[in-house]
Amino acid sequence: MRLRTTLAGVLTSLAVLAASGCGAAPATLPADEFYRDRTIEFVVPYEPGGGYDLYVRDIAPYLASCTGGQVKVVNEAGAGGLLATSNTAAAAPDGTRVQIVNTVGAVTAQMGGADGINFRLEDLSWVARISDEANVVVVAADGRFDSVDAMRDSVDPVRFVSTGPGSNDYVNPPLLQQIFDFPVEVISGFAGSGEARTAYLRGDADAQVLPVASTIGGIRSGELRPVLVIGDSESPQLHDVPRARDLPVAGTDQRETLSSLLDLVALSRTVAAPPDLPPDRLDFLREAFACALENPDLVAASAEQRRPIGFMPGAELAGAVREVLNADPAFQQIVRDIT
Repeated sequence: MRLRTTLAGVLTSLAVLAASGCGAAPATLPADEFYRDRTIEFVVPYEPGGGYDLYVRDIAPYLASCTGGQVKVVNEAGAGGLLATSNTAAAAPDGTRVQIVNTVGAVTAQMGGADGINFRLEDLSWVARISDEANVVVVAADGRFDSVDAMRDSVDPVRFVSTGPGSNDYVNPPLLQQIFDFPVEVISGFAGSGEARTAYLRGDADAQVLPVASTIGGIRSGELRPVLVIGDSESPQLHDVPRARDLPVAGTDQRETLSSLLDLVALSRTVAAPPDLPPDRLDFLREAFACALENPDLVAASAEQRRPIGFMPGAELAGAVREVLNADPAFQQIVRDIT
């Protein structure tokens, strides 16, 4: 009887090995062995060439060195950046897919119940914050507004361009309207930020809200004029530009809404993996991103390219995401009204 039991156990073990191939099953491999010589897909939710794409391509070789494997950059554009996040939420939790997230767009899309989203941000496996980059309101250098004060004094709506729900340029303008009490119109549906920029450069619109790295080239060339910084920025081109946190507001509700917006903007660009990632693989990815994002060569190169690194560890980031998802009720209501 004992012999039969032992033989049954051996046969069961052989069957498991046969089902998974010779050697140890991948699910049982220690994380460092699992990632050795394996390819990680680093997903960008936009077309190549934009700020998110450039950040990922800067980081990819450092991340590969820190994992001991390969990193492949994959552009997965659609739905204003939300398609990729929905795909990440549904992907296999094996640790071979990570994604840079436009946290402002994703949080407000979920908070507002935007059409087509298929994710819960609190369920994602949060890996690291890449950047705490501010947003900036920019206008054409020869446009009809030359300052945020001119916008606040306007009787006619300030026409902001947007690529649609899920993007910074969609949610920021109505929030600015509520906080600073000036009329706003959002013109959406542009295929990308470049097409949107063309609209206000030719006078068909007035302004756009984007991360600093996405605007700094146009600011330096003199094509764009920055009129308001939402968040904090060390860029010398923005030293004399008014900060949203310093402008007067009408009351306590507006101040609380502004505070919630600033907390959200501070999350900027983050990295997430699918839900239910095995803890050892999540820990490995968090350590690998810390290794990459704190590399002095990457930090220096990113600063030189005006794409500064603002690293936050994954565990801390997960808590920060939960906090913004439970932001001031008035802020949440505004987001629901505009999404």
